[in-house]
Amino acid sequence: MKGLSKKEVDFHHKVAYRFEKSYRLIKKSPEKKNQLNLDIIEVISDHSDFIEQDANALFFCLYFCIYYNNPEMVEFLKTLIKKMRVDNTEINYLLEQIELNGV
Repeated sequence: MKGLSKKEVDFHHKVAYRFEKSYRLIKKSPEKKNQLNLDIIEVISDHSDFIEQDANALFFCLYFCIYYNNPEMVEFLKTLIKKMRVDNTEINYLLEQIELNGV
């Protein structure tokens, strides 16, 4: 089993932290939702080189959208996946499930 690269670990930690932070703060201050989602988008943008090499990172982001109930980020990720022309079985399946069942 291969180990995780430093870039992969760095991305996963940062994006997980931003999703959790967003989830907690939105409960207290719903008006901050857009700014908190922009923070998540910034992490994704900062790691775009890594994401281009490993599209499974987008699966991880979609998972957190479901886990932390963030449908707005799902829409952003759908657009990104289309623009990147990602054809990944797991990502496609997860997007189908989101379409059928919601976040």
